[in-house]
Amino acid sequence: MSGRFEALYLDLCCVSRNKHAEALCGDFSQTFGSRERRIVAVSDGLGSGVRANILATLTATILGTLLERRIPLEECIETVAGTLPVSKEHGLAYATFTAAEVEGDVVYLVNYDNPTVLIFRNGKPFRCPYTVRFVGDKEIHEARLQVQEGDYIVMMTDGVTHSGIGKHSPNGWDSREIGQFLCRRDLTALSSAEVCALLLEECLRLCDGERDDDTTVAVLHFRKREQLNLMIGPPRDKKDDERVLRLFFRKAGCHVVCGGNTSKMVSRYLNQPVQVLMGSGTEEVPDMAVIDGVDMVTEGVITLERVCQICQQVLEEPETVLALEQELDPASLLARMLMNEATNVNIFFGMAANEAHDDIGIGFEKKLSLIRRLEELLNQAGKTVKISYC
Repeated sequence: MSGRFEALYLDLCCVSRNKHAEALCGDFSQTFGSRERRIVAVSDGLGSGVRANILATLTATILGTLLERRIPLEECIETVAGTLPVSKEHGLAYATFTAAEVEGDVVYLVNYDNPTVLIFRNGKPFRCPYTVRFVGDKEIHEARLQVQEGDYIVMMTDGVTHSGIGKHSPNGWDSREIGQFLCRRDLTALSSAEVCALLLEECLRLCDGERDDDTTVAVLHFRKREQLNLMIGPPRDKKDDERVLRLFFRKAGCHVVCGGNTSKMVSRYLNQPVQVLMGSGTEEVPDMAVIDGVDMVTEGVITLERVCQICQQVLEEPETVLALEQELDPASLLARMLMNEATNVNIFFGMAANEAHDDIGIGFEKKLSLIRRLEELLNQAGKTVKISYC
């Protein structure tokens, strides 16, 4: 793997939404493998509801598991076909699938009966030659692509391309139109979650607010790594302040300071005043501040508690990432930096006790629990997180 590619980060988001009035989604997506070799599998089961959900889940799970084990594609497809339950209504066991295998700077794509995989490079559609072969009666499309920084790969089920049929898009939303829709945005500045959210939001609009089919979008974005360094609380021993801050500011990337006592410590170290930005907060989140030489300065526990809530909401409902772009309070700004911009997060967690917190019921254990919760959420989002206790 080249040194250049080692700097790239796979920003991945997969979202499935149910057909209107259905309790279960007939699509399913899952990721497999490790950061060195990642596999993303998407499947659409025949029909909708429980049976479609079973078909899609089995297909994506079996296909992804076997590809992870490097089983030849023919055997993977034969295993899937031999495992799926046969529909009494239709007399067949049917599920479409798309899979992407990412290893180093090469992506292998395989597609059966799902809409064409869209690839974007430098903000424009990129044509990747596909080969076609038959495995049994199935026409399989395959491609290999050497990715570059900024590339997007968009996989989807036909709930996207069939959106709006008979409504706002009489003939459906074809791949060319989807490409044009995305290219009207600045693709070079969008996270994978934002691309997913834009597509799902537009599908819903085309369907007049009620999805006519189960809909899945999976986006792989290959981007350069961005580091964010977070200082929370002073060190346990005051003698360590300067040493820890020297390490903190030597780190490349963005520097964020959280907490009143932390801000005062940083202010002394940099010999710069702390200036509160009055009116930058809300009723729930205190105002942020400014210290020359620091990218962002916020209050501590209350702000971080709200940051965790926002991060969890974005993980559960990626569409909310679009609304987050409109919010300017400290917690929203920090959550956006963590979820959309940062790929690597270094947390410097000071172990000093804060006696002022004892009076308002915020003990050290709660603060520690909050940081561990933030670490868990960032790991779920695919970030590389390192905590240094000091």
